[in-house]
Parts: sequence; structure tokens; C-alpha cells
Amino acid sequence: MKLGIKDIYVGSEKTFKKKDSDFKSSYEKQKINEDIFVDTLGFKNDTHSDKISHGGKDRALCVYTQGAYDFLNNKYKINLKECSFGENITLENCDDSDICLGDIFICANAVFEVCQPRLPCWKISFISRIKNLTSIVVKEGKTGFQLRVLKKGKICKNDEFILQERKYPHISIEFINKCFYNAKENEENIKKILDIEILAIAYKKILEKRYLNKSIGITNYQEDKV
Repeated sequence: MKLGIKDIYVGSEKTFKKKDSDFKSSYEKQKINEDIFVDTLGFKNDTHSDKISHGGKDRALCVYTQGAYDFLNNKYKINLKECSFGENITLENCDDSDICLGDIFICANAVFEVCQPRLPCWKISFISRIKNLTSIVVKEGKTGFQLRVLKKGKICKNDEFILQERKYPHISIEFINKCFYNAKENEENIKKILDIEILAIAYKKILEKRYLNKSIGITNYQEDKV
């Protein structure tokens, strides 16, 4: 499998205004056309305002697929602008059903590992100004995913993601999402996911909690706010 990079983005912190308060976020990102260095914490000059929910070695890079953008446009007539999900990389010729937990990709001289789905929050709807967008991506399992950096290096948008190893071909990002958001009906599947060692630690803790509580649907931090 070879996947093209449509675009690469990095973000800097800015203040967003809500009705009753302000918040800081690095969600809105700028396109990078030149080579950019990536280390174990992500791209150089890419910031993370909410360090509890973003960043760290298990969330070094956030990826969204062009296939998911196309799906939302085709099914819901939502024609989103580029980087609408605050991703670092938009990948072409795939969607979340094509990417599996533990996939290892070579890109130029860097190496990446897929370690969890992205956990979408209310900021997707708020910043896009599209009501229910967070709920839709949750419902459809089109959340995007997070990469761990196994080898540092420089990459650019002309490089490709080349699949080097696929350990869990039946555990796609879309499959994990469907289990995560309907734990009551997926207890055995969730057990299998939790047994995979490379699953990001923070995500594992949240999934374990949902498994124990037999949770269904979105949580408070994902409720759409526009």
C-alpha cells in the first residue's frame, strides 16, 4: 500500500471566543510546502495548547483522510475546507477503514506507527461552525487517527506513506471507533483491542472505562457546540 500526502499542516496557538468565555487552541493550522522535520513529539513548530488531550509520543501526529472528507461530502453534502479537522497530515487514496492499528508506514526517512483513533471533541463543530459535525464523524467512525514516530526524519508533501508492516488487518480505525462508541454490543471485540500492546496508553484507559460502563454514544466533551 502506498498513500499520497495531500498536504501537511502545523498550528500555532490562538484565542477563540465563545459566548461565555474564551479558550486557546492550536486547531487552525497552516499549510507547509517545504520539507519539515518530525521527531517523537511531532512536527517542528507545531504547538499543542491542550496538552492533556493532544500531543505526546502517542499523539505526535494527527492524520485525517481525504476519503473521509469525500464521504462527508457525498453522504451529508458537507463540503469542508482543507484541514477542517485540525490534522497535521491529510492522506489521499484511503479512509479510516483502510488504516489498521499497529500499521507501520515509512515516509521518506521517517517511520510512523498507527497507535489509536483520534478522539474528536466539540471544537470540530465549534470551529467549523457546522452543527452536529462532531456527532457525524463519531457516528460514521471517520475520526482520523494518531501516529507514533518510530524514527525521526524530514518529510514533505511529495513523499508517500508506504506500508511496511500490518500486524492487525482486522482492527481498522473505523472498526475500533464502532466498538468504542457502542461498548455494550462489542465487549469481546474490545477485549481483543485492549490486548494489543501498541495501543496508546491514554486511549486504552478511556476504552477500558467505556468497556466497564458499557457506554454507548458520545461523551460530554464531544457534544456539539456552535
